[in-house]
Amino acid sequence: MRLVVKWGGSLQEDSARIADDIAALSGGHHVTVVHGGSRDIDDTLGELGLPRRTLRSPDGMVTRYTDEPTLGALMMAMRGRTQARIVSELAARGVTAVGLSGMDGGLVRTVRKAAVRAVFDGAVRVVRDNFAGRITGVDTAVLDAVHTCGMVPVVCPPGMTADGQATNVDADRMACAIAAACQADRLLLFTDAPGVLADPADPSSVIAALSRDEARRLVPELTGGMRMKVAAAVEALENGAQAVQVCDGRVDSPVAKALRGSGTLIGKGLGTP
Repeated sequence: MRLVVKWGGSLQEDSARIADDIAALSGGHHVTVVHGGSRDIDDTLGELGLPRRTLRSPDGMVTRYTDEPTLGALMMAMRGRTQARIVSELAARGVTAVGLSGMDGGLVRTVRKAAVRAVFDGAVRVVRDNFAGRITGVDTAVLDAVHTCGMVPVVCPPGMTADGQATNVDADRMACAIAAACQADRLLLFTDAPGVLADPADPSSVIAALSRDEARRLVPELTGGMRMKVAAAVEALENGAQAVQVCDGRVDSPVAKALRGSGTLIGKGLGTP
């Protein structure tokens, strides 16, 4: 099985459980880990005396405002803190992991969004100092090489433009783009929720399955990180991934439980009959 695991940056306290399951799976499957690092980024920004800022697009999508100093802090946090911790935790369980960013080996190609529209105090303004990128392609050669050596690639943002500029990309979107390029059998998007909820106030209202079209229609009704996850899942399915699962990373044996059907499975032929 070709498995891509998105290890959420908000799941630091639960990382041992995810690492245990990856160690158990890695011998018989091609596992690629993609991770965020929101908490480590925020901590690093605070230590450097830099503000934590976000941008809200006119359609309600919220992303990190990544000016040049923030981009530097993001790379420090992702590689020096989050990724180093994940590689160390996997090594402690006998898994040889290789830390990569989207820049390494031309893995994740992007174009910089030269200008983005964002809402400030009810008015739409154009922001031009944001080093955010849009993913245009994934070259899996470096991932294939790591897998051939019997190792587990651990990948994080940023991506890189054709002229070598680092650009911040959402880690969920990166995981989905990699899963699509690898034609992964399953992409597991771990989060701090039990799945996609029919009622955000009711943790028991998990939607067990969604077709790709149902997921696409649902996106405008979602908020926060879940909106980005489901939107990215639709893109992954449109571009080669076989199935995407939004699942809880806080439970015991999270990977094993996800593969047994917990959370919300999104794919072709699923959902409401």
